[in-house]
Amino acid sequence: MKVLILCALVAFALAEGELSCLGADGDAAACTGGETVCKGPVVTVAGYTAQEQGCGPCDENTAATCQECDTADCNTKDAATYQCYDYTWVVTDDVGAWTKADSATTCYSVSDNDQCNAPAADAGENDWTSSNGGCGACADANNAMCITSASTTAFLSSLIALVAAFYTLM
Repeated sequence: MKVLILCALVAFALAEGELSCLGADGDAAACTGGETVCKGPVVTVAGYTAQEQGCGPCDENTAATCQECDTADCNTKDAATYQCYDYTWVVTDDVGAWTKADSATTCYSVSDNDQCNAPAADAGENDWTSSNGGCGACADANNAMCITSASTTAFLSSLIALVAAFYTLM
């Protein structure tokens, strides 16, 4: 019985130790000022905000750029990514058109609904504005010149599932 009480006291003492948070270098370190929360950047479809990781609460009025958590090393930068394409207006022989970028933009998942935005086929130069390199839904959901679609990754996942379903029926 004395051994169980001693073990419980040791476990309690260890549990009440310092919180560990990821620092600006991404390495875990014990917080030395008695902090009870970690802080880190907020993830958006375009990437992470500039907030450094570290111990302690976020500054006031920084909810859009800083988030807090209260478990060991919880302030990680581990959001899933997906790919979208950006578009630029290109004029050739006095004719302008939206042209898809040669390489994809890396987007960051902020929900289970990864989306990309692109100009409609008949969008003119001033009808559509690229946002977040093509990542995320259209900034103005009511703009008919902006098309919101599932990401390429989500589309391919759905296509693979559909092919697998047809295969099992054969």
